Amino acid sequence: MDLELLQFRARAIQAVRNFFIERNYLEVDTPALSPDLIPETCLEVFKTEYFEPWNEKKHQLFLVPSPEIYIKKLIGQHKVSVFQLSKCYRNVESVGNLHSPEFTMLEYYTMNADYEDSLKITEELFEYLQKELKIESKNIGSAPFTKVTMNEAFEKLAGFPLDDCPNACDLEKHAIELGLNPQPDENWADLFEMIFVHKVEQNLKNLTTPPGLPVFLTDYPSAVRCLAQNVKKPSAIPCKERWELYVNGIELANCYSEETDAENIKEYFAVEGTEKNETARIPHAIDQNYWQNFRNFPKCSGVAIGVDRLIMSLLEKKTINSVLPFPLEVKEQF
Repeated sequence: MDLELLQFRARAIQAVRNFFIERNYLEVDTPALSPDLIPETCLEVFKTEYFEPWNEKKHQLFLVPSPEIYIKKLIGQHKVSVFQLSKCYRNVESVGNLHSPEFTMLEYYTMNADYEDSLKITEELFEYLQKELKIESKNIGSAPFTKVTMNEAFEKLAGFPLDDCPNACDLEKHAIELGLNPQPDENWADLFEMIFVHKVEQNLKNLTTPPGLPVFLTDYPSAVRCLAQNVKKPSAIPCKERWELYVNGIELANCYSEETDAENIKEYFAVEGTEKNETARIPHAIDQNYWQNFRNFPKCSGVAIGVDRLIMSLLEKKTINSVLPFPLEVKEQF
C-alpha cells in the first residue's frame, strides 16, 4: 500500500470514530480472544490455546469473528449506545478480492432504536464520510438509498415473490425453473439460500440507476435464523427486522433490531449450537448461560460494517487487497 492510500485509510477510520463520538456513542474495546462464542453455522472460527506458565495446564481459546459477544454483555449491564472498531477473524475464508481471514469491523448499537433507525444512521454515516474525506464516490452517491424488501427483490430478480412460497416444495419448483439443481428433500432455508445467491444477490446492483448504488435489502425470512426481532407488519411468511446493505453488488453491512427476549436467545443457542457442533470444521465452546445477559436487555439496534470493504467502496476500488496495508500471504508449508 502506498503512502497516499495509507493516509486515506487513517483519515477514514478517524472520521468513522468522530461520527459516533459526536453523537455520544461510547467507544468500547473488547477482547479478541474468548473461551466461547455465539454459535453461527454460517461461519468458521480460529482456535488457539493458552498455556499457564506455572504448570502444564492449557485452555482452549477462540479468536472472535465479531465483537458482538462482548458488546452485548456491556449493553446488558450499562444500556448505552456503543461502537467499536476492531480486528475480527473468520476461518475457511477465501483470500483476495472481497475476503480476508483477518479484517476490520465496525459495530455500533443504538439504544431505543430499531432497524429503520439504524438505516437512517447508516445513511448519515456514509454522507458524513464523503463530506469529511472530501470525496464523491460513484459507488455511494447520496441518500436516501434504495430500499427493497427480500420479498420484492425475489419478485423483481428471480421472477416470483417469496410470499407465494410458504413451503419448501414451492421454492424447489422455482429453483428447477431457474435452471438450478436442488437436491431432493432440501429444506426451505437451503432452497432460499440457493436462489438468493444465484439469482438475487448478484443482480441487486441492477435495482438502481445508475447500477451499483447502495441498496438496503430488508425483512429477511425468519427461516434464516438470526438474533433479530420479528417483523411486526403482517406478511405471508414470517420475517425478521434485519437488513443488509449492498454497494455495487457487494455486501457491506448487516443490521438487526436486536432480539431482547432471553428465552428466544436461549432457544437460539440451543438449536444453532447443536447444529454448529455437528457440522463445523472447527467446533467451539458455547456459553449456555449467555441468555441470562438478556433478562433486562434494552431495546436497541446493531449494525456491523466491514471497514475494508467500506474503504474499498469509497475509493471505487475493486478488491479489499488494494486497501489493506498487509494483505494476507498464504505460503506453502514445508
